Amino acid sequence: MLGSRADLVVDLTLVTNVLAPIAALVSFRFVRRRRHDVHRKLQLALLSICVLAVVALETRIRLAGGSGVFLGQCPPAWAKASRVFLGGHITVAVLTYVTWAVLAVRSSRRYATSLPGAFSRAHRRTGWAIFAGLCFNALSAIGTYLLAFVA
Repeated sequence: MLGSRADLVVDLTLVTNVLAPIAALVSFRFVRRRRHDVHRKLQLALLSICVLAVVALETRIRLAGGSGVFLGQCPPAWAKASRVFLGGHITVAVLTYVTWAVLAVRSSRRYATSLPGAFSRAHRRTGWAIFAGLCFNALSAIGTYLLAFVA
C-alpha cells in the first residue's frame, strides 16, 4: 500500500497511528463547542479503532515469528538503533493506551452525572497527556516503519 516491504496490516496500523492525533484534535474541538456527546463518541470510536489496529499488528507480528523478524530486515548498521526505537515506541504506546482506556472507563461512568463538572480538570489534563502520547506514537511509528521496512 505505501510502497515498502511492509504488508497491508503494518501499513494500515501506521496510517492509524499517524491519523490518531489528528482525529483526537477534531474531537477536542467538539468539547469547545459544548458538544460533549460527539466528543465522547469520537474518542470511544478512535480508541476502539486504535486498539483493533494494535491487536491486528500484534497478531501479524506473532504469526511472522516476532518483532525480530521485521527488525531483521533493516540494514545491520541500524539494528541496535531500531531495537531501541521500537522499545521506546512500545513503552509509550502501552502507557498511552492503558491510560486512555482507564480514562474512557472512568469518564463513561461519570458522563451523565459529573462530566462536565468536578472531574473535568483531571479529565482534561489526562486527555492532553494521552494526546502527547499519541503524537509520540505517531512519530515513533514512522521512525520504526522507516527503519524496519524502508531503510
